[in-house]
Amino acid sequence: MKVTIFNGSPRKNGNTSELVKRILSSLDGKVSCEVISLYDKDIKGCSNCGACRDKTLPSYCSMKDDMTPLYEKYLDSDVVILASPIYMWQFTPCTLAFLNRLHCLCRHSDSYNVMGGRGMAVLTTMADEIECSHFSIKGLKEFCDYFDIDYLGEVAVPYADKEKINSAEIDGEISSFTENLINHTCGCQ
Repeated sequence: MKVTIFNGSPRKNGNTSELVKRILSSLDGKVSCEVISLYDKDIKGCSNCGACRDKTLPSYCSMKDDMTPLYEKYLDSDVVILASPIYMWQFTPCTLAFLNRLHCLCRHSDSYNVMGGRGMAVLTTMADEIECSHFSIKGLKEFCDYFDIDYLGEVAVPYADKEKINSAEIDGEISSFTENLINHTCGCQ
């Protein structure tokens, strides 16, 4: 079983990346994991050109940028984890662009949806109170519901710093989160 973490943090050694390390450590040896940094990729937002609705389109999206190989990474995953700091009550722009571009994996006009059938979870850190993450997480839950993706939960760390992320304070939350992911990937729900 495969878990892919798409990390939208601009800081390779920042708080969100530290939280990703904790999750990787908790999942170590239980499932196959890969981490992909989104920030250093050239991913444009969807232009709503409509080409993905054309059944003759040979690939998922008409835009050719660094998102192109990420479609296969997404589709090869049993569980996708989005990791992003929260800036102004929202995921980072590269995380939003990634989500935006997944749309081409689904056409409701002919019931084509290769986006669904997997699990999705989220990791967020923020310099503010937990409520700052609720807007983004609520939107992601609705995204998952609409596209038939199983929403598997979140770890949201308010007033995040590396000490808090590595403290026993969030051990229970991380344990529950990773247990849920493992149960989903092995079909043990």
